[in-house]
Amino acid sequence: MKILHVNASDIIGGAARAAHRIHMAQVRAGMDSHMLVLRRNEPATRIHAPLSRPAQLIQRLKLAGAEKLLTKQYSPTNPTLHSINYFRSHLSSWINDSDFDIVNLHWLGLETLSIEEIGCIRQPVVWTMHDMWPFSGAEHYDDIDYPGRYRTGYTSATRPEGHLGLDIDAWVWRRKRSAWKDSNFQLISPSQWLAECARSSTLMARHPCAVIPNCIDTEIFKPIDRRLARYILNLSPEKQYILFGAIASTNDRRKGFHLLHPALQQLAQYPCISQNTELIVFGANEPTSTIETGLPTHYMGHLNDDVSLAVLYAAADLFVAPSMQDNLPNTVAEAMASGTPCVAFSIGGMTDMIDHGVTGLLVPPFEIPLLSEAIYRMLQEPPSRDAVRQAALSRHRPMAVAHAYQAVYTQVHR
Repeated sequence: MKILHVNASDIIGGAARAAHRIHMAQVRAGMDSHMLVLRRNEPATRIHAPLSRPAQLIQRLKLAGAEKLLTKQYSPTNPTLHSINYFRSHLSSWINDSDFDIVNLHWLGLETLSIEEIGCIRQPVVWTMHDMWPFSGAEHYDDIDYPGRYRTGYTSATRPEGHLGLDIDAWVWRRKRSAWKDSNFQLISPSQWLAECARSSTLMARHPCAVIPNCIDTEIFKPIDRRLARYILNLSPEKQYILFGAIASTNDRRKGFHLLHPALQQLAQYPCISQNTELIVFGANEPTSTIETGLPTHYMGHLNDDVSLAVLYAAADLFVAPSMQDNLPNTVAEAMASGTPCVAFSIGGMTDMIDHGVTGLLVPPFEIPLLSEAIYRMLQEPPSRDAVRQAALSRHRPMAVAHAYQAVYTQVHR
């Protein structure tokens, strides 16, 4: 059985990394897995990027046009990424002319496939959802202040207050409803939370949804001697380090740095913390104006290779993920596989990953004093790093994930 994973990129971005890891796990499990992307970043025979250079240039112009159109919608309470997927990339023709038995869609932003092209794929389609876009309008995540439009339908009555201009989200949702009315998708959700969202949506409720967590390379993300990791990063062996990071970690409201900031300020009021604890941030450069967290802060910038991330997780005493919305963030799985306990709000896929009181702590959303207390407790009474590691292995081991996907493919291909 030949499998084709379709994603905008092969390794750039969280969803790309997750899709690539699933693909590689399947290859190592003996499956005939391939990837299709707009533009290849990693030279590999099983990663296909059939668009010529002129076609790639045209694709960038299409993306610019899509971004221009999105400016016609004013969405002040939902600034997350939106994708209209209006322009054809013609990758669907390449897919339909190929001999792949299963097409596994992943993250399709950047106009990877138009909505109409998705509905025209002839092979059985499995769709791994990395965010809420498959069952929403143009938005990749629900409006935090006005949630649930994907459940009720995109009408003028459900449009959030203060949203002006064209209702691009409703237009995209209607196009999906029309283009996919005869499609039969097998959905895969990495988290129970996203699966329940899909099942409650007006767009995807009729499509079956399996829950399979993302995999990570547990041979890279593993416990490393902490003193060695800190020596490599030029960090003090005597300090305690709180780690926070994500893509655009300090700028993306959904990732919750604006909630972590006051929690750290409260935490720093403890003398034992202020004198001995520091913050490490990755996924963001040092700001031009100082952000006063009360703790000395190290900005590590953007880390794109797994080895550097593994060393960073190993150097930290604790990883904090204060997200307001998240599916199954790679960062939490990577940290736990490295033996580093985690603190997060009890939202999204966090409840799938963190065993409260065993491998970390879950905090009621979005209680800043309780977040501060949870961080303090984890620093004072850390769980066994081996227990944290074993919990990650039980969920994210590559072979187990590959075999779970294989079972879904077999069922779909009957």
